[in-house]
Amino acid sequence: MANKYWIANNPNSEVTDAEAQKVEELSATTVSVDELNQLDASVNFSGLLMSTAAVDAKCSHIRILHNTTPVHVTGPDGTQQAGKIMIIGNVSASGSAAHTVTLAGGTFDGTNNKATLNAPGESLCVMFDTSGHGTVIANIGSVGLSSV
Repeated sequence: MANKYWIANNPNSEVTDAEAQKVEELSATTVSVDELNQLDASVNFSGLLMSTAAVDAKCSHIRILHNTTPVHVTGPDGTQQAGKIMIIGNVSASGSAAHTVTLAGGTFDGTNNKATLNAPGESLCVMFDTSGHGTVIANIGSVGLSSV
């Protein structure tokens, strides 16, 4: 029988041996709460977008899902993504709707600020420099890039 542990003497926070070991490993690190908060604040995830939406300027992970209706995303800003990676993906099961993501500032590749994903599984991975100019790390499928 596995040992059971409670966190802060709370019987509703029961953890297993493996989970207790992970908590022990975490508590042995020298990372401060402030450093963890800064790391957490640096990741901005849009969630799963199934309709046209404006996202936060620092949004760095965009997943689009709709088989038939194009989803148009605006708001992410390359100038606020300095040194960060943005990932955009079409996670639709089927269809050829032309989903778009348009940057509010900066470019995906030094020229273009609009990405069009029109096939399931297409994705774009971009790293931005301090000026908001992106370098395409991976273009899976054939994500179209254009300027608006």
